[in-house]
Amino acid sequence: MKKTYNLLLIIFIITSCKTKNNGFTITGYIDGIKDSTLIKIYDLDRQFDIDSTYSNNGNFTLQGKVEKPTTCWLRANEESIVIQVENVDMTFTSTIKDMRLNSKVTGGREQDLQNALQKLQKPYDIIYIGAYDSLMNKKYSNDDEKQKLIIKFNESQLTSQEIYIGFGKNHYNSYLGLDIIYRNRKSIPKDSLKIIYQNLEPYFKETTTAKALEIFLYKGIAKTGEKFIDFSAKTIDDKDFKLASLKNKYIYLSFWSAGCSPCRMENRFFSKNLDSIPKDLAIVSFSIDKNLEAWKKASAQDNVSWYNISDYEGEQGGIKTRYGVQAIPTSFLIDKNGIIIKKITGFDPDLNIIEELKKIMNENK
Repeated sequence: MKKTYNLLLIIFIITSCKTKNNGFTITGYIDGIKDSTLIKIYDLDRQFDIDSTYSNNGNFTLQGKVEKPTTCWLRANEESIVIQVENVDMTFTSTIKDMRLNSKVTGGREQDLQNALQKLQKPYDIIYIGAYDSLMNKKYSNDDEKQKLIIKFNESQLTSQEIYIGFGKNHYNSYLGLDIIYRNRKSIPKDSLKIIYQNLEPYFKETTTAKALEIFLYKGIAKTGEKFIDFSAKTIDDKDFKLASLKNKYIYLSFWSAGCSPCRMENRFFSKNLDSIPKDLAIVSFSIDKNLEAWKKASAQDNVSWYNISDYEGEQGGIKTRYGVQAIPTSFLIDKNGIIIKKITGFDPDLNIIEELKKIMNENK
């Protein structure tokens, strides 16, 4: 009886995540939008526009096909909203102002979950968006009011994030829930993560996200003070690369993406200060972009002339996961003996990173 139940459950999950073979259609209306406004549906994972169109009296239709339920941005003007696209008929209605807060979307099972999550987060999102607007536009009369706005912003954003993680833990047998779990894996105790992983239905256990979670749970993660984890990748011109090939050098291994503004600032800092980089320091930029053209375009714009590599596995890549990278840019300084001596998260434009690396190198000679 148990085997029969499991089989029926798997069939139900697969059926609920399917399909019309001819793809999806989003029929939408945005109130307050000008005619001929460009509207796009953008695949966040694969980094390209699936479809685009122009509004007509506020109405629009977007069409395409996805391989699996996919997290996308629907964009119009400067506004955007996250939606879960499946190969089903979908509807979208919103005002152009504050689209994130005022939209109504129907679709498949994953969008139903997205709607439930947004309903839980909305009261707190309204508070922190309002507080952010007041802070940015200086809608306060004194420092006391300013501090109250900062506290309100931080507390409401933290509560919204806690709801987000809690929702993932309660709905891990879904693409949305599993993605939340993976993105916040460092914020969840490993014992809890192991229980979640072990209780994944077979269908979801085969996803790339679950496999990345397995790597995080059961394979070694790079740590400061320990030997670096070697890997093979491809350079931007499709040549083989192995980290261990950089012998007798310090290595600055930085994980980045074309869509990451701080990452691009770091790239441009290095390209403008190439002459200041020590001869015994190798810069290795590891792109987590899946879109080769996006990677190439960003690299050309930033004048990246040092080691520029990728495994083309994106956000759930095994190398990124084994290096414990959750936010980008995240970088590692490795000494000549292969020991990770420093982990750096983010990029500070007010800090001369080259001088900082020189200082750390000198301290560890």
